[in-house]
Amino acid sequence: MATIRSLFKRNVAQNSSNNNELNVRPTNNTSSDILSTNTSERLNNRPTDGYISASTLGGSPDNNVDSLRHPLFNISSAKPHRRFLSCLIKNSTTMYKQDDEQVNDENICILDTKLPKELIFRIFSFLDYQSLCRCAQVSKYWNTLALDGSNWQSINLKNFQRDINGTVLENLSIRCGKFLKRLNIENCKCITDHNMGIVASHCQNLERLTVKHCGKLTNTTLFYLSKNCAYLKHINISSCHHIDDQGVKTISTSCSHLESWDISWCMHITENGVRILGESCPKLTTFKAEGCTYMTNYAAIQLGKHCSKLLFLDLNRCSSLTDDGLIGLTQYCLLLETLIIANCTSLTDNTLIALGKHCHQLKKLDATLCSQFSDVGFLALAQGCHLLQRIDLEDCTTVTDETMRHLADNCPNIQNLTLSRCEQITDDGVRYIGSSVNAQDNLRVIELDNCPSLTDISINHLLACQNLQRLDIFDCQQITRNAVKRIQIRFPNLKIHAYFSPRTPTPTPHATTSCSACIPSCCSIA
Repeated sequence: MATIRSLFKRNVAQNSSNNNELNVRPTNNTSSDILSTNTSERLNNRPTDGYISASTLGGSPDNNVDSLRHPLFNISSAKPHRRFLSCLIKNSTTMYKQDDEQVNDENICILDTKLPKELIFRIFSFLDYQSLCRCAQVSKYWNTLALDGSNWQSINLKNFQRDINGTVLENLSIRCGKFLKRLNIENCKCITDHNMGIVASHCQNLERLTVKHCGKLTNTTLFYLSKNCAYLKHINISSCHHIDDQGVKTISTSCSHLESWDISWCMHITENGVRILGESCPKLTTFKAEGCTYMTNYAAIQLGKHCSKLLFLDLNRCSSLTDDGLIGLTQYCLLLETLIIANCTSLTDNTLIALGKHCHQLKKLDATLCSQFSDVGFLALAQGCHLLQRIDLEDCTTVTDETMRHLADNCPNIQNLTLSRCEQITDDGVRYIGSSVNAQDNLRVIELDNCPSLTDISINHLLACQNLQRLDIFDCQQITRNAVKRIQIRFPNLKIHAYFSPRTPTPTPHATTSCSACIPSCCSIA
C-alpha cells in the first residue's frame, strides 16, 4: 500500500510545484464595476469569487460556500488546461495522449488493480479542478474517473472569459449533466440565448447561476431557465441590459425556490418588474439593485411587503429613493442584517430613525455620501441596532463626535468603522471609541482618511485597541511620523495606510552648472 500511495502522490502532487504556471488575464471592467469595487475591497475581508457582486459591505448570506466539496472550477490559460479546453470543444471522450504523457504501464496496472474505483472517486473528491485535469492525463482509466460528472458540480469560467465560446459551454453542460449545481460565466460575452438553452436542458439541477455582463443574453435565456431549472435559488443578471420586466416575470413565477436576485444596472427593469419579483419570490433573502434608477419608493415598499425574510439589501446609487420608500420597507423587513444605501443622497435622519425602530438585527450599514445624516439620526440608530458590526460613514460631513459617543455606548460589537472625510470628527471622537471596553477588544479596522482635525492624540487613544488590524490615516496632516511609529512598535502586525510628504532637504552651498537641455533659469545641476 505504501507503494500505491507513493505512485498516486507522484502522479497527482504536481499541483503544488506548478502553481506558478497559472496565469489569469485581467479584463477591462465597466464603469459600474469601478464604481462599486473600491468600497468592496475596503470592507470585505473575504476574497471575491464569481458569485459575489461588488458591494460596499460584501458578506451577503448567499455568498457562503455551501456543502459542495470542491472549490469553483477556474480554467486558467496554462498549456495543460488549454489542451483540456480543446478536448471539451471537440467533445472527445479522453484527454490521454501517449505522446504528451509517458506513463509506466506497470504502475498504472498496480493502481488500477489495487485501488477500487470507489476509492479513487473518494480520493478525487478532495482534489481541486486543476489537479483533476492533471489526473485526467495520467491514463484513459483515470481520465474516465476524473471527468465523471459527479466531480464537476461547480464551474467558474469567469477568469477564462476571452476564450469561452458557446461550443465550450454546451459541451461542458453535456458532460456535467444534472450534477452541475453552480455555474459562473461572468463576462463571457460570446454566450448567446441558444447556448444557455442547451445548458438549461442538460443541467436541470442548477441552483446558482451568474451571467453578469453577458451582453447577448435576453429574456429568452430566462425562459429556458424557467422551463428546465426548477431548483434555481440564486441568479445574477447584473448588467444584462436586454432583460426587462417580462423576463423577470417569466422566471420569478416558475422558480419558486429563488432566494437571491441581483439585477444591478439592468436599466430596462422597472418598478413593476420589482413588484412582480417580490410577489413571486417570498423566500427572497438577498436582493441587489445597485445603480437602478427604477428602484422607486413604490418598488421598495412592494419589495419589503412581499419579501419579509430579506437579510441583505443593496440599494447603492438608487437615486430615486427617499425616506418614504425606506420607512415603508423597514416596517416589513425586520430581519434585515445588511443594508447598503450608499450614494442615496435624498435620504435624511428619518431613514435612520426607522432603522433603529424596526431593524434590530442590523449588523452592517453602508451610508457613504448620505450627507443629510446627522447625529440625531445616528443616536436613534445606535439605540435600536445594538448588533452593528460594520458601519461606513464616509463623506457624512455633518457627523460629529456625538455620533462616536452614541456608537461607543450602544454598539459593543463594532469591528469596522469608516469615518473618512468626516471633517467634524476630532480627537474627542476617537477617544470615545478608544476608551470603550468593547472597542478595545473588538475593533479591527478604522479608517480616518482626510479628517483634518485629528492629531497625534487620536493615535494615543487607539493604543488601547489590542486587536486593531488596519489603520487608515491618509491626509491627516496633523498626525506625525513619530505617532505612527509609536503605534507600529506597539502593534507590529498592524497595517497602517498613511502618507507623509518627503522632507525638504536643507539647502547647502554648492556650485551649480546649467543644464544644456533646459532653460538655464529653470534647471540647475550641482
